[in-house]
Amino acid sequence: KTLLIVGGSLGAFTINESIEKLLPELVKYKIQVIWQTGKFFFERAKKSAAGYKNVSVNEFIYSMDQAYASADVVVSRSGALSISELCLVGKPTVLIPSPNVSEDHQTKNAMALVNTGSALLVKDIEAREQLGNVLFDLLNDEKKQIALSENIVKLGFPDATDRIVEEVVKLLK
Repeated sequence: KTLLIVGGSLGAFTINESIEKLLPELVKYKIQVIWQTGKFFFERAKKSAAGYKNVSVNEFIYSMDQAYASADVVVSRSGALSISELCLVGKPTVLIPSPNVSEDHQTKNAMALVNTGSALLVKDIEAREQLGNVLFDLLNDEKKQIALSENIVKLGFPDATDRIVEEVVKLLK
């Protein structure tokens, strides 16, 4: 199994600390980890992952298509672009909304997926204690992974660009 962790371009401190804490257990159960830390946690994560062959620590991932393709499960923040990507790739996802955004919009984004059975939610404040349980439950439940994948992909709009162009053309006429 491969776990992809992304916290946005700058990373997400809570997610990073939670994964750092879980590394020994993830490695013990032979989970491959692709970990995008952001620049502020990168050096610390490299030290934490030193010696683990199945852990790839990245400050930033430039080939997200390859990272998503490799992943069996994703841990992510729930910004609009992340949600859009996740809906298109159709991967079982655990969302950890950032508490540091205006009007708590990341929680609202996450709940739109959670309420349709398309993703799981762990609150940022609870991540250090709960993420491990949620992750291992999901990694060990193929049926849940399939259900989440099937549901999240229904929310994606792979033809979004065409739709936008069509609307702009209509408006111009």
